[in-house]
Amino acid sequence: MTEKPSLADYENLKVFLGKFFDWYDSNPHMPPEVHPLHVAASIEKQSMANAKKGLQMALNDIAEDTTQWSPERVAEADARFAAAGTFTLSEIRRRYSKKYLQILKRGVIRSETEYYLVKGIVDGGGIMPGATEATQLQAMMNDFETRFVAAQKQKPPASK
Repeated sequence: MTEKPSLADYENLKVFLGKFFDWYDSNPHMPPEVHPLHVAASIEKQSMANAKKGLQMALNDIAEDTTQWSPERVAEADARFAAAGTFTLSEIRRRYSKKYLQILKRGVIRSETEYYLVKGIVDGGGIMPGATEATQLQAMMNDFETRFVAAQKQKPPASK
């Protein structure tokens, strides 16, 4: 997403995430504590900023994981989400695809959320290895990793 979600958007995005998991990603043998809404609630108790970051990463994963869905499957999912009163899959994909294009155009990864979006696209096989775009993305990830490690080394140790 290009901006931090408002609290109302955050709550609605969580509804989307929960429904997506229940409808398309759950396993009947999974324990309840791994459900994304349970995980989000746990993170919210510690840090709302981290909860928002985690939600954005999960939505990035959904946008990436559904890129191979047929138009018919996307339309069915959109109708189901709209009927539930939350964001549609197409809206989630549009928001994150737009973000990806902004990163690509800018040529620099600015945050961990952006890094994981790009990494997911590269690792997901959506770009032909050796293509100019793949080379550019790998260089951008390497640059971010170098800057991130350097920034971590400069942080003072956490107090106990």
